[in-house]
Amino acid sequence: MVEMVVSAEQAKLLAEAQDSVEIVDAYGNRLGFFARRFSDRDIEIASGRAAAREPARPTADVFNRLKSLGSQ
Repeated sequence: MVEMVVSAEQAKLLAEAQDSVEIVDAYGNRLGFFARRFSDRDIEIASGRAAAREPARPTADVFNRLKSLGSQ
């Protein structure tokens, strides 16, 4: 695993982030994402959705729908 040291200011921004953070270089090229840890509320929501037993869509259907929205 590669370890990267961030500045104190960058660490503070990451620690305070409420959502995922997109990491880009000085040219704006996407390098990746920093995902915050799941909160108790996130887990509660996911558990409730899993227990709902509603019909789920296959991932391929979701991707195809998203692709069709991008081509409009």
